[in-house]
Amino acid sequence: MDEQDRRAFADRLVGDLDAARIEFVHVRENMLIGPRNKHFEDHMAAGATPHFQNQMGLPAIEVGAREFMCIGALPPFDHPHIFIDMGADTEAVCPYCSTLYKHNPKLGLTESIPADAHWHDQAA
Repeated sequence: MDEQDRRAFADRLVGDLDAARIEFVHVRENMLIGPRNKHFEDHMAAGATPHFQNQMGLPAIEVGAREFMCIGALPPFDHPHIFIDMGADTEAVCPYCSTLYKHNPKLGLTESIPADAHWHDQAA
């Protein structure tokens, strides 16, 4: 399938791609469709996505990352790991556990307030 065929296929699925503000990002033979002006990056190549948990039941957690995973409580009581992308916003709410995450630009990507809200899987 060449680029023209891919665009025609996407037009049938989505409609007017320009009006929907959607663009193509090609990686070899795979096609990824995403919002225009969205920066796509390979998180596997850039490092692991930070994970945060709220075992403490706090109403809000400050995080340094704008893109991260919420796991809810600590395993084995965690909820499905939800990818949260704040975009340009400064706050986001996890749809599973309702934890309010607030972006704090003074924190590093894996830092949080409280500090123990950052979670990383322990190797077995």
